[in-house]
Amino acid sequence: MLLKLKQNAAKYSYMLGGYVALILAFIGAILPVMPTTVFLIIALWCFTRSSDFLEAWLLNHPKFGCILRDWRACQVIPKKAKYFAAFSMIGSLILTGLLFNFSWLQVCLFIVFAFICNYLFSKPSAVTDMVNTKRHKYINLALAITSVCLLIIWQGYFVQP
Repeated sequence: MLLKLKQNAAKYSYMLGGYVALILAFIGAILPVMPTTVFLIIALWCFTRSSDFLEAWLLNHPKFGCILRDWRACQVIPKKAKYFAAFSMIGSLILTGLLFNFSWLQVCLFIVFAFICNYLFSKPSAVTDMVNTKRHKYINLALAITSVCLLIIWQGYFVQP
């Protein structure tokens, strides 16, 4: 009985998480500053563990189903989504730099954004893309060096001594 109760609690927790992620995804589809695909992937992950019906509904959705099937098959992130995420993060980093004078905040955000961009750009952009690990290593190295240079420049311009 206790095992069944734990299984039901986990199932309904995943389902609640899936619904919350789905609501956030639909808000993101309307608002240009909020991501959609990330929340759809989270919703799919939750529904995979809680509801076969909702999982199938997401995978067969006319607008988002293709993106989710590509993600599930090969962890594909479209180029448009990669660049939108990168430019959004740069914009929010600049905005926080202008609004707040906490150098530790900019450094922490910059490190988080650098890791996210590194992860995004290490994934293929289409199912047909062959993963070229050597090329990806050079791209990631260039991104890391650029990030460090931008952080140094950032600290020089926005942070008062």
